[in-house]
Amino acid sequence: MGWWRRRFGGLPRTFWGLMSGVGLARLGFFAVPFLTFWLVADRHFSAAQAATVMTAFGLGWTLSMPLGGWLADRLGRRLVIVASAFGAAAAYVAIGGVHGLLWTCGLAFATGLTFDLYRPAVQAFLTDVVPGEHRKRALGLLYLVMNVSRLVACVLGGLLAERAFVALFVVNAAVNVLFGLLALRLPGSSASARNSARTVGFGAALRDPALVGFTAITAVFYSVHMQSMVSLPVVFSSAGVTPLQYGLLLALDPLVVVVVQLLFQQWLLRTPALVVCALGAGMVGIGLALTGMSGSLSEAALTIPLWVAGEVAFLTAAPGVVATIAPEHLRGVYFGVWGGTQGLAAVAAPLVASLLAGSLLIWLGGAAFGLLAGAACLALRGWLLRRRSDLAVVPVRSAVRS
Repeated sequence: MGWWRRRFGGLPRTFWGLMSGVGLARLGFFAVPFLTFWLVADRHFSAAQAATVMTAFGLGWTLSMPLGGWLADRLGRRLVIVASAFGAAAAYVAIGGVHGLLWTCGLAFATGLTFDLYRPAVQAFLTDVVPGEHRKRALGLLYLVMNVSRLVACVLGGLLAERAFVALFVVNAAVNVLFGLLALRLPGSSASARNSARTVGFGAALRDPALVGFTAITAVFYSVHMQSMVSLPVVFSSAGVTPLQYGLLLALDPLVVVVVQLLFQQWLLRTPALVVCALGAGMVGIGLALTGMSGSLSEAALTIPLWVAGEVAFLTAAPGVVATIAPEHLRGVYFGVWGGTQGLAAVAAPLVASLLAGSLLIWLGGAAFGLLAGAACLALRGWLLRRRSDLAVVPVRSAVRS
């Protein structure tokens, strides 16, 4: 019982209700991880065409997170979560049934715009309802729940893709409809009501040097990490990997996430957040380079845990930094601006992949930029400790030391 209380105690009932919905949504998270593999293996797109489609997806994703965060502060967390779930369901069904590069690009943009629209709203909602001393743990558990479900989804996705790729999109859509129905039962956020009378915009967020600096670091991190969705599938497809084998390889990612987070959760919570982020960024860069240059499927499987452990470190600690520096009335906007780096990376990574396709530079460059992002985290931590009185909020120490 003591173990359970340390990890899961002190969190409100609303938190667990939202976690159930997010876990359900990610349980059917098939379409996005399989997009590149589907384009190459089923639609027979070239690597350049697949990169074009993924760029369109990334453009939608880039707009999705800032838009979702702004709407969450302006209209309410619950409304954005519900709209994201139903919108993504429609996009999944549509993209799974189209042919041709132009239509696929257009619906990839729609999928990118809707599938993660809810995430800033969820993060802001949790920050609203969870007491301050438990927020970092709650945001870490959000990441854990998403990956437990994604672990199952990767294996199921591989099995479904063996029979028919269209099943990935249909099942993913159905699960999102259920998520939307569950989200309708969430209470309205009190923060949203207070914000209705206040001006909600991006100006204050973009003038905050702490947010701008950490967002730039995260953009580099995601640009390196995104090669796991863009370049690695092409490498595996060229090596003759089947959809089921690819699904099992994908499942290693959330499996390692779950194991590492459960084993090292207390260390992750005690260690300074930006130190954890620095370590994670470096491990992702080096680990992905080793996977990309591996000579066989077994070698790839052995190297995947290294960069996934780095992913765990960075993405467990990073939301706590954002939650700490964000003013209460701009939590959605802050999470949206920071989260927009995923979409930005989803645009940049395919472009880089198309230019350097088949070249070792894509992996060596990723290792270098991962180490650079890690060094920048340490530099930002030092700057925050020296200049914390200049920030928009007081408790910066908790972000860089807790």
